[in-house]
Amino acid sequence: MRVRSRAAFAVSLLAGHYLLAAGLAAGLLAAQTFVLITHPSAGLLLTALVLPALFALAKGMAFLERRGNHEAPGTLVAPDEQPALWDLVRRLAADVGTRPPDELRIVGAVHAGISEDSRFLGLRVTRRVMFIGAPLLTSLTEKQLIAVLAHELAHHSPADTRLTATVVSGRAAVLRTGSPVDDMSWFQRTTVRLFRGCARLYLRVSHPIARRQEAAADCFAASLAGSSATSSALRELPVIDAAWQLFTQRHLTVAWELGYLPTTFLDGFARLRTSPDLHEALEEIRGQETDPDRGPFDAHPPLADRIAAVDALDLDAESGWGDRPALDLLADPMPLLDDAVLTTLVPEAATMHRVDWSTLAHIGARARVVHDTERLLNAAATAMDQPPSLTTVLDALDAGRLADLGSGTPGNPAAGPRAHREMAKGEVLPELSALVALAFSDAGLARWELDWLGRTTFVTSSRDFDMTGHLDAAVSGSTDGLRGALATSGVAADYRPAR
Repeated sequence: MRVRSRAAFAVSLLAGHYLLAAGLAAGLLAAQTFVLITHPSAGLLLTALVLPALFALAKGMAFLERRGNHEAPGTLVAPDEQPALWDLVRRLAADVGTRPPDELRIVGAVHAGISEDSRFLGLRVTRRVMFIGAPLLTSLTEKQLIAVLAHELAHHSPADTRLTATVVSGRAAVLRTGSPVDDMSWFQRTTVRLFRGCARLYLRVSHPIARRQEAAADCFAASLAGSSATSSALRELPVIDAAWQLFTQRHLTVAWELGYLPTTFLDGFARLRTSPDLHEALEEIRGQETDPDRGPFDAHPPLADRIAAVDALDLDAESGWGDRPALDLLADPMPLLDDAVLTTLVPEAATMHRVDWSTLAHIGARARVVHDTERLLNAAATAMDQPPSLTTVLDALDAGRLADLGSGTPGNPAAGPRAHREMAKGEVLPELSALVALAFSDAGLARWELDWLGRTTFVTSSRDFDMTGHLDAAVSGSTDGLRGALATSGVAADYRPAR
């Protein structure tokens, strides 16, 4: 089937949703009217069936028009606030032959795209919003960003036929629809499922058009940014995504449960991206050309095929585009990008304490260590009937209560007291070591540091800090050396870590 014919058929399917509903409603009303005229009593009884059926049809149409939460995410960027970025987007829209977005928003995600408020399943577009991810602005060059934005705008270009842009808008609208059907009557569920079946048919019919649009969008991007910048942008997006996941999971939210966030966000992400520790891992991702799972109706060709097709075009960039960082397009970028990231978090994030990156890493690591020492402190308090503290733990060890400080038993039920003690020693030693580290940290003699790979290192203020021998002796029943080292360092005898 040719593109024009398939596009026309797909658009007719969109309109067919509404024609189907109108036809069913007209048929029901005609039948109701006929029966009322010919058999009034039966017509009144039929009303009890027709009215719920009409309500179900209305419910089905509401299902099609459902657009979910209408509030757009991200930070709104006005043209007078970021004129260079707006000028770029408008020029790209003109180059690909589509109208520019009505709004431009920066979001805290590895994402660029266009969302449209539409009616009648994309047949009528009322508002267009472009989203640009803050991680992209901090990671791409100007040409790479042009390739990404031109690709998104080209989805709405009527280059093949005016109907193709409508098909793309319709697919986005259909994929956004959804409604729970469990609380509906059987007729309502049947009607909604009928419309869903039509929607799936539309997605299948329009899939080749959407796939062709993806290839055409890559061609548009290459014609504007050049083949080299476009293919490098395609390779870079999975790298940025992997780095962003590491950043958000192991760094940005490392002290989230304690109510802390970094003072600034994106400068930390920039340092993570350029960290020598991550270079090899990111290079491996860059060379894989793997595809994310976007669902069964995704129309993107395989990434390797897209890169090969773009490279085969061998196109140069339009004059005027540079290789400077995309960040240079923004005026005073960091406050804007940090605000965009903050808006993606829960509202409570705005009230959290803000600290520098090194302090945040220390707070997060310390919290994990505090959690790891709670079992030992509670076991010592129970064994000695004293408040849970470092001194109580040492008193229990001096009293020969090592086995009572452990939590488990050997796998062999016939194991004797020595096996119990050895198992307890293996459990107590790392927990006691963590407790002593906490004591030195809270005394200002040490702290935890976090590298960009997410690895924690305990750093002391003295090169002579080595508690290994004292700790081994303590779990063997001789705590004098450890007590002396703690006293010399100024650690309180009744130290107990605060949460």
